[in-house]
Amino acid sequence: MSLRGKIRNWLNSEQPDYTAGKNVLSKQNALYVASLRTFINEGRTVEFPVRGWSMRIFVEHERDKAILQACKPEELKRGDVVLAEVAKEHYVLHRIIKVEGDHLTLMGDGNLRGTEECERKDVVALVIGFIRKGKTTPDYVTSRKWRWYSKVWVPLLPIRRPLILGWRLINRLRLLGPDGLGTGTDR
Repeated sequence: MSLRGKIRNWLNSEQPDYTAGKNVLSKQNALYVASLRTFINEGRTVEFPVRGWSMRIFVEHERDKAILQACKPEELKRGDVVLAEVAKEHYVLHRIIKVEGDHLTLMGDGNLRGTEECERKDVVALVIGFIRKGKTTPDYVTSRKWRWYSKVWVPLLPIRRPLILGWRLINRLRLLGPDGLGTGTDR
């Protein structure tokens, strides 16, 4: 294998393969989201632990939480981040990239290609913020930081690949620590 291939494998190795237990995970998510939906429909705001890599680089798998609240389907717009059911018992936390009437096209900020489709009625909740890096103060999507991130990152889709690979490399090197033996911080 070439050096380039070895580096690519190393950079991608931190992402687990979820395909083995995909149906089990979907069933568990469906039950979890059903209980969340009850709280959301009561007007409560809920925290949703992020699972998966599709919203990188701002939101990290099993480190961060999304803050969800109810929304009016007719008020959803391009740029909103939502929790939506894109297939039976399959939920994603992705950004709306296109709106055509009641039809929504979604894509994760960390994705390089591939989109999901759903209808406005399939949106479970709107993301109003994120709790990141173990902090207690949320980063709200209305903040200057999030608006800047959205304004800059989303249009970079054509060149995300090298940016994400560079970020993964920096993150991997940070995890290795100064001695290269994995003594760096893990988050």
